Amino acid sequence: MTQHIATGKDPLSKLEGLDYGLLHGLLGHLLRHAFNHGQAVFAEVFEDDAITPLQFMIIELVSHNPHISHSQICTAMGAAASVVTTTLKPLIAKGYIVSEALHRDRRVSCYQLSDEGADWFAGIRPKIDTCEDRFARSLSAQQRRNLLHSLRLIAGLDA
Repeated sequence: MTQHIATGKDPLSKLEGLDYGLLHGLLGHLLRHAFNHGQAVFAEVFEDDAITPLQFMIIELVSHNPHISHSQICTAMGAAASVVTTTLKPLIAKGYIVSEALHRDRRVSCYQLSDEGADWFAGIRPKIDTCEDRFARSLSAQQRRNLLHSLRLIAGLDA
């Protein structure tokens, strides 16, 4: 996909003569292509920062919600506990996120950024604007707002 970003080629029409049937009219099919494109853009923009999109999501949540629980992260991300655990491990190992047991229930893990993690994230967080701009560069500002609204509706995040 990085080649798509650099060349501007449309990955959906890359296989000339291929009959896609109804696929290009299916929301799920198009969302998958958009997702893959977004992942590639993220990888390009954050190439030197050793962070994945899921790690970015977790750090963003933790930075705005000190002492957020594991289950709250899972719910907010729409991810399985095992995915969150696996994604958190390198962030904890690097010392960016600190895990602690909840005082009233020692079985519940809560997370907060360390000072080092907060400084590191503050240095790379502004790149997300570049990432979003590259990802949505084919959309007008109004189309982008409409798409965000539509996706929040589909995801059940807006009434």
